[in-house]
Amino acid sequence: MLNSIGVPPFRADGDAADAVAMLVGEEDPTGLLAALGVQVPPLTPAGRTVAGRAIWVGEVETGYPAADAWERVRGAYSRTGLWPVLIEERTLEGLENFDPDDRGIELAEPDGRAWLERAWAQVVTEGVDSIPRSPRVLTAADLDHDGFGWADAWAVLDDDTEYLALVPAPQPWLVPHLLNWWGACNYDLDGSDHAAMLRRWAGHWGAELMGMGLGTIALRVGNPPQNDEEALAVSLERFLYCSDQVHQGVGTLDELKPHAAAPLWWFWWD
Repeated sequence: MLNSIGVPPFRADGDAADAVAMLVGEEDPTGLLAALGVQVPPLTPAGRTVAGRAIWVGEVETGYPAADAWERVRGAYSRTGLWPVLIEERTLEGLENFDPDDRGIELAEPDGRAWLERAWAQVVTEGVDSIPRSPRVLTAADLDHDGFGWADAWAVLDDDTEYLALVPAPQPWLVPHLLNWWGACNYDLDGSDHAAMLRRWAGHWGAELMGMGLGTIALRVGNPPQNDEEALAVSLERFLYCSDQVHQGVGTLDELKPHAAAPLWWFWWD
């Protein structure tokens, strides 16, 4: 039956990259980046992460210019410890509700597989047949991204980016936690949940956090799935993490396969 899914144990998370040293202090990082050949828009301070480190933001133009700015700063990450994120006006609102007395509380290393197992157990309780299915199979055309890469996809989707944020982060997948991001609050997800899945996808598919809106997350994916089986497995993980992309988006788990095989992953919570 199309509405029956037999899920074997989720495979273990992939190896995460080593942590990057925090090489920036309290000063404006424009000079440091310029010394590395990276030009950024004029920067202003925009609060502090939950770890107490300064966040800097600069205005950018939506679409390709924003993607170009992100890629320039991302290329210097290992030498600065500053992870770039394209954000909207309200992306950082979660920091307004963060209690400074909680600073210094570190997040334990997330376990994406354990997170998925808990989410799957809830689906089983509600009934696996509640996940809509269809006969859609991944095709060669779905895998052909020649001439339409992640930046092109971003330019199509990006309507609301206003700023490039530079976030001091030892790991990119920690950023939603470090920003106390609350964009999926209707689904009771917090920074540790996002960190778990972003870390998992970084290890398996080379996914990197690129953008965060009021209720959206965008990931650039270096090595997306290349066959129907992989795409279905990723689609299920994406569904467990963000069911709105099916229920309010493409309609079925199988219609999500081309999106799972794309070089840019886009999630939204309504």
